[in-house]
Amino acid sequence: MKLRCISKSNKNNVFYDFVELDKEYNCYGIILIDGEVHFYICDQVHESFPVARPADLFEIVDNRLSRYWVFGIVEGDKKYPTWMFPEWINEPYFQDQLTDEEEREVSIFKSYKELMDLEFPDPSISKVAQIAGADWLICPECQEAWNDSNSSAGMLKCPNCSTLMHNPRCK
Repeated sequence: MKLRCISKSNKNNVFYDFVELDKEYNCYGIILIDGEVHFYICDQVHESFPVARPADLFEIVDNRLSRYWVFGIVEGDKKYPTWMFPEWINEPYFQDQLTDEEEREVSIFKSYKELMDLEFPDPSISKVAQIAGADWLICPECQEAWNDSNSSAGMLKCPNCSTLMHNPRCK
């Protein structure tokens, strides 16, 4: 899911300093807090873990839900319906340990973040990998070839030069 920030304050006039107007954000999860939808994003300050921000700060640019999300109830002082990656839902202290920047939890989130960042095609990027055989692709930037037989992601990152490009095998 991709979002574009359209406001820095919500309907309750709470100001959110760390979101950037007109910037597009990948959504890493959704939570309902007191009947209000909040999207988990990484903002200007929170790069190593996502934070929940009210839905009314955003417009939805791409409404496809991540294949890496599961549904669950996160419990705190109340029960919160949440769509997020499995560890966040299934491990009671995962969120606390992630925000405390524990190594294991940060590593897990970084892995999911990369998968979700590459999951769907990005229309702002024009480069496309070249097919070089049944299992091989070629980077249009550095011409490096690599074996990529099982990627179903919309976007790819060149293992040599880190260029982002479209996956020509993605339907």
